[in-house]
Amino acid sequence: MSRIAVLPPDVQAQIAAGEVIERPASVVKELVENALDAGARSIDVRLSGGGLERIAVRDDGEGMTAADALLAFARHATSKLARAEELAGVTTLGFRGEALPSIAAVARVRVTTRRAGEPGANVVEADAGGARAAGVAGAPPGTSVEVEGLFGATPARRKFLRTPATELAHVVDALTRLAAASPAVGFGLEHDGRQVLALPPVRDERQRLGQLLGRERAGSLVAVEVDRGGLGLRAFLAPPRETVGSARLVWTYVGLGGAYRWTRDRLLLRAVLDGYESLLMHGRYPVAVLFLRFPPGEADVNVHPAKLEVRFRQPAVVHQLVVPALRARLAVALRPEPAAAPEGVRPASYDDGPRDGAGLALEDGAASPAPLALWSAAPGGFASLRFIGQIFEGYLVCEGDGRVVLIDQHAAHERVAFERLREEHARGAVARDPLLVPETIELPAAHAAALAERGEVLAAAGLEGEPFGEGTFLLRTVPRLLRGRDAGTVVRAVARELAEEGASAAAERAADAALATLACHSVVRVGERLDPAEVRALLAAMDRVDVAAHCPHGRPVAVTLERGQVEALFKR
Repeated sequence: MSRIAVLPPDVQAQIAAGEVIERPASVVKELVENALDAGARSIDVRLSGGGLERIAVRDDGEGMTAADALLAFARHATSKLARAEELAGVTTLGFRGEALPSIAAVARVRVTTRRAGEPGANVVEADAGGARAAGVAGAPPGTSVEVEGLFGATPARRKFLRTPATELAHVVDALTRLAAASPAVGFGLEHDGRQVLALPPVRDERQRLGQLLGRERAGSLVAVEVDRGGLGLRAFLAPPRETVGSARLVWTYVGLGGAYRWTRDRLLLRAVLDGYESLLMHGRYPVAVLFLRFPPGEADVNVHPAKLEVRFRQPAVVHQLVVPALRARLAVALRPEPAAAPEGVRPASYDDGPRDGAGLALEDGAASPAPLALWSAAPGGFASLRFIGQIFEGYLVCEGDGRVVLIDQHAAHERVAFERLREEHARGAVARDPLLVPETIELPAAHAAALAERGEVLAAAGLEGEPFGEGTFLLRTVPRLLRGRDAGTVVRAVARELAEEGASAAAERAADAALATLACHSVVRVGERLDPAEVRALLAAMDRVDVAAHCPHGRPVAVTLERGQVEALFKR
């Protein structure tokens, strides 16, 4: 007797549904994507019990005929494409024809749909047993999908779901990401009769981000736009000081220029983090939104059942487009402004200009104002500040431009040294001195292996040497910046940094990690006294580097206290 058998159709359907429908948020995502593909301009989502009891999605899209509404529940039935060749140029969010049959396999579904001009709406009901026509009803043009009893027939699946509050949070996340890419569409979310989201249509992505992230945070975003070789990038970047503990606010979208789909692509996340390189503390993530447009054939969106991943034909080209664009824009935005604005004149920001009905800024026919700079600790330049004194043997107190500026001397000097090393490294000429007697440095096995793997990175940074037996490194040269410092301590720190980066780290990222460690160990530290001449030299040097806002490990260089804040402390 054969041990291999074809599974019954209902079991096949539940297995297939498990790839697409994971929780209530998956249902909402699939139904909202269908609504957007149908041309909806208003989408209303209503939940009961976190979506475990009931999900209803109503849109004003084009609707379906009675025959199409019934056929939509057949697996792989879709209006988005007809031939395999069309996959490379698909411009819609959905195309696999799996959403409705997958939902019906694990819940009870009722679809009410009407095309404009038809006298009534067609009703279709479906469940694990199949789909059937259920008559006609009165309804406005568009489609309404009601889902009840999600995973009710599969208790094993339902018990893995979380509380209604947690499931609601996942729905909010999914709807928020969809709304960010569709600013011209209005979205609403209601849970157990309480309004959770109300997003009226707006003009562009920046205004939609103001609704989603808050006007203050959206006002601090700087825009990036670049086109190269058929690839197009539009991004909005928050200051490096605004970080979170996970990548949940790094939103990456890809598309052919029509509908942009949110994707959790590791290449794009890595590109964002590399763009913020040396501006973020370890374990912190930025707030960034990227829209990447690619020509047909350059990406495969059919690599994940829920369409959450994408595979690029030339990933290196995408990385080389995104990283330099983000770095250059952040460097400009974080560079100290050359001069302070005239008294009484506020810099242009997201809150300036006319408003729409939701109180959000609207652009008029005039040219857009220059993007708000992310760094304004010393608008007139650090050299223009008046040095008052040093406190706690590590922090410089300065005054100027109507504010007090407190500077971390180690972080500031570290950034200056890092930029100098990076410039020398780019020229292939990091100044170095040969050791009269090579130094042997003992290391843990993993760290010694990291040095052996990245020997070219060490040599380019001025630390020439080679493995010398198990767990030992023989150092022959040291960077001139380290003159008088303990070279062994620096090499151990670099080895630890490279081991944490991993052998697969890009050469540029590994080089930056090594240079950052060299800079950290070569500069003035907290606890060292600086005389006024040294302070003035440091302030002048800070004006000569592109990014003076953060040390290369992401810590802030300076904080400010406005005159009004000081006066408020004394109740003036």
